[in-house]
Amino acid sequence: MASDSSSSSASGRNAATGFDLVIRGARVVDGTGLPSYVADVGIVGDRIAKIGRIEDEASRVIDAKGLVLAPGFIDVHTHYDVQLDWDPIVTPSCWHGITTVLAGNCGFTLAPAKPEDVDWLAGMLSRVEGMSREALAAGLKFKGGGHGDYWGRFEGKVGVNVASYVGHSAVRRYVMGDDASERPATPEEIEAMKECVRQAMREGAIGFSTSQLDLHVGEDGREVPSNHASADEVVALAGVLAEFDRGACEIIPRSFGRGYDDADRELMLRMHAASGRPVELNLLFPSGEDPESWSKSLDFCREQNAKGARLHPQFATNRGGLHVKLSDTFVFDDMPKWREVLCLAEPERSDALGRPEVRSLLADEFVSDAGKAIGATWENLAVEQVADPEHAEKVGRTIAELAAEAGVAPIDCFLDLALSEGLETWFKMVTDPQAAAYMDQICATVMKEPFAMAGSSDGGAHLASFVGADYTTNLLTDYVPDVLSIEEAIFKLAYMPAIVHGLEDRGAIREGYHADLVLIDMNRLACGETRLARDFPADSERFVVDAEGYVATIVNGEVVLEQGKHT
Repeated sequence: MASDSSSSSASGRNAATGFDLVIRGARVVDGTGLPSYVADVGIVGDRIAKIGRIEDEASRVIDAKGLVLAPGFIDVHTHYDVQLDWDPIVTPSCWHGITTVLAGNCGFTLAPAKPEDVDWLAGMLSRVEGMSREALAAGLKFKGGGHGDYWGRFEGKVGVNVASYVGHSAVRRYVMGDDASERPATPEEIEAMKECVRQAMREGAIGFSTSQLDLHVGEDGREVPSNHASADEVVALAGVLAEFDRGACEIIPRSFGRGYDDADRELMLRMHAASGRPVELNLLFPSGEDPESWSKSLDFCREQNAKGARLHPQFATNRGGLHVKLSDTFVFDDMPKWREVLCLAEPERSDALGRPEVRSLLADEFVSDAGKAIGATWENLAVEQVADPEHAEKVGRTIAELAAEAGVAPIDCFLDLALSEGLETWFKMVTDPQAAAYMDQICATVMKEPFAMAGSSDGGAHLASFVGADYTTNLLTDYVPDVLSIEEAIFKLAYMPAIVHGLEDRGAIREGYHADLVLIDMNRLACGETRLARDFPADSERFVVDAEGYVATIVNGEVVLEQGKHT
């Protein structure tokens, strides 16, 4: 987390000029859920020093009449751990009012790590979280060590606040070596892992994260280490948090696409009981396994929270679709045969994709229940961008259309085009309008629950497949005021995640709190189009989404973005 030190007293004045910054006449939505009001906000150093009428001198005054002033948003589910090595302002999240990001979700961190395991963990992130292997090789500077070694490198060098979980897969690899991806742990190994989690918490970790999804497969083709853990191991590691007065557990259970089965429901409740801390859960949305899974999960959380548990699922307001490039994708990992083939190194991958017997298996799996689980059909898979200009006329057309026109099977149309361009063709899974409307209904239902949190950007991950940083902007433009009031929405984006994760003096506009603020012109607030950027190390690509209407973003008293431009 960024330093809490201040160059001036939070409740006093800058002796030379009064306030360092005064934001005058804003409509203050303070994050607590209370009704908004018009006031001036004065900042000294990195703290909010006064809220009310301010006539004192200031080094700078921002006229905020007609604008909304909110606490900076807290992005609870990111994987920005690695990106900070070359992007200290965590784009594109910061473009959407984010002033604090929580990294290390899903059990995937690069620390703790022995030096010889750093590359293996980077490979796991590359495969599971869709991070460019080339960008990691060129940009990652970590050589091994503990949680403090990893995060201490960034102190004073980043433009936002950052906190991170300690990840289960890294802890398992540190203690068990290669066996972490093969078998359950012994009691002695679990004790050693508990000490790793304990040490990370001493060094500032924000909690413990894990996941057990079958589709999480590392670069070596095996399921990630956390998938091999017993329920007792997960509970034991979560229980370390009971020794500390902060933090949360984060988990994506194995059965989340089925509405949480009995084993996972018991596991989550045991994690909560052992840790005494909130448990942050995955997004609630329909899956191909069970279209009503989200409703079953919501009912379970509602029932258990009424009994005193602290279970916090998330709702998704992102608008970007899924992008697919067969040289680098996780999108088809729910289909075992596709996963097996796409995990092959080149040229074996392209060779396999060209063989008729392999294509037959892939075609069958694409239209099976496994394919339906990811929502993929030949009718909604469209060509988005081509590497060869001679194929330009195919852009925007679906595989079903192109296959029918050419008189070939869809699988051959799809793979022949991709192979002809060295697997660099971009495809997009287009959301059906009826499905999009259903997702809106689900979001509107989930977000009304007092225990549901806004999310999930997945920032820093799935760079070649997805960008979700617009969830903050979309919540404010698409669901306010019809579903939530602006006060309720800002609470979901700022103060609620601060409370859940134990972030002190953040998430609200109160005297003495850190001056993390976002000034918004609600009349101009909007998301831009999702676009492909080539701005990462090794000239690698990623998807980003722009924003309009954020007048100023302030982190610890410093204006870090103004009218969308970095200062």
